[in-house]
Parts: sequence; structure tokens; C-alpha cells
Amino acid sequence: MARPRSRFRNRAEALAVAALRGVLSRMSPERAEAVGRRIGLAFHRFDHRRRTLTRANIARAFPEKSAGEVDALSQSVFAHFGGLATELLYAAGRPVPEIVARVEFPDAEIARAALLPGRGVLFLTAHLGNWEYSAIGMAAAGVKASVVARPLDNPLLDAWLTAFRTSNGNVIIEKRDAARGMLRALRSGGVLGVLADQHVGPPDGIPAPFFGRPASTTSALARIVDRTEALVLPAAAIRVAPSRYRLIVESVLDVRSLSAGEREVGPLTARFNAILEQMIRRHPEQWLWLHNRWRLD
Repeated sequence: MARPRSRFRNRAEALAVAALRGVLSRMSPERAEAVGRRIGLAFHRFDHRRRTLTRANIARAFPEKSAGEVDALSQSVFAHFGGLATELLYAAGRPVPEIVARVEFPDAEIARAALLPGRGVLFLTAHLGNWEYSAIGMAAAGVKASVVARPLDNPLLDAWLTAFRTSNGNVIIEKRDAARGMLRALRSGGVLGVLADQHVGPPDGIPAPFFGRPASTTSALARIVDRTEALVLPAAAIRVAPSRYRLIVESVLDVRSLSAGEREVGPLTARFNAILEQMIRRHPEQWLWLHNRWRLD
């Protein structure tokens, strides 16, 4: 059980974040991102544990890459997430139209069309590109979602992040008790947004292939999609230029087109992992290789 956090620590962290936001707010969004990328590269140099984990994950996912290529990709990953952090600190509190203007959405009609049958839509995504901007960009196109998220440990920072996440009409479902909220969102014909690429322990987590290795993956999504027959809309906001993103939608998956065997929990969970893997392989420098995703081997 985690030790309770002190009020002093929460306030100190919130003040530090507020001070950094104040500095970043005087920059252009491109400049704020560039500062973060340099910070990310500094972490790559000094955070031995995360650097080692990232390199190991990349090397096993891409065995054809040389040691130099693995290291270069590892640096790009740290730079991306450093830039992402300062970019979000800059964006929080800015007018929503200003943020949306940085996210082009050429596939908006595909996303809106998925809502028309009224069966509900699972917005399947990952810690790829800028997942916060993907939810905001979807909402701007009229595809507002109920998004599953774990509250931050610091309640002051969590309130700030929640305000940002809900600024464009999205709703947060707390991860610790999400089942009813997830069902409600889909059964009402709405959109459920889930980041489905992290390690999940038992009893929800089941082994499923991911980059050729077994990874403990949430089975809840397969169960709920089979039960509700919601459409599955894989999507991600991919960085295409400094502080610029393109919200890309993959082919919509209709479970009614699958056989009974393919709709079982194991095969359907593996299918979701395969979809996410395909998206990540196209933009590996923008995925969270820093996470200890494979804990089963």
C-alpha cells in the first residue's frame, strides 16, 4: 500500500509545475516543445535504468536493428516524450481552438460515420504520438468520448489535468472502477476511449502477443466489445512537424464480421494488440518504450 502523500509535497509539486508553465507560456508552442526535447535527451543521458529498459525493449522488438540504430531510436523516444511533456504544460489553459488548430483530422468523416449505427464506438489507442490531443481533436470533430484514465497521485495536479482533458466536452472515467462507466458509454451509443498498451495484472490481464512476445493485456475491452458489439475505431495523433499533429484513423473493426472463435476473449485481445503494434511500427519513435510492458518473460 502506497504511503499517503503530504499536503506539503502536493503543493510543492503543483507550484513547481505552475512555475514551469509560466515560463513556457511566454514561448511559442514550437519553442516549448524544443525545450522539452532537450530535457528528454538529458534524461536519456542520465537516467540509466530507463535508458537500459528502452534500449532492451527496442532491440527485442526490432532484432534487425544494429546497436547504433537502437540507440538512435532510444534517443528519439526520450526527445519525443520530453517535447510532449512541455507541449502539454504549455497547452493546458490555452483556448481549445488554439490547440485544435494544431491537430489536422483528415479522417473525421470516418470517425463520425462510426457513430451513426448507434452501437457505440471503442476509440482504441495507445501512448503513441499525443494521446491527449487525439481526444481533444476527436471531440472537436463531434466525436466526444468517455475516456478511461487513472488519477494522478497528486490531487492538485490531477484537477489541473482533468480540467484540460474535459475542456472540449470529453468525460473522464476513473480507471479503478471503470467497468460500469465503460458499459454505460457504449450502451448509450457513445464513444469509449481507452489507452490499451500498458501492462495489466490479473485477473483482468491475460497473455497476448505484442511484438512477438507475450504481454499481459487487458481482457476487459474484448469482453465489452463482444458483449455490446460496439465498433472499434483505432486512432492516434501522430506528430508530423514541431507541435503539429495529424489524427490518423485505422480501418474500423466490426466484431459482427468475425467468427464466434475470433470473438473469444483471447483471439480478440490479440487482434487489438496487433492493431496497436501495426500503428506503433509506423512511428516507433513516438511510442512509450520506457514502460516495462513485457513482464511475463
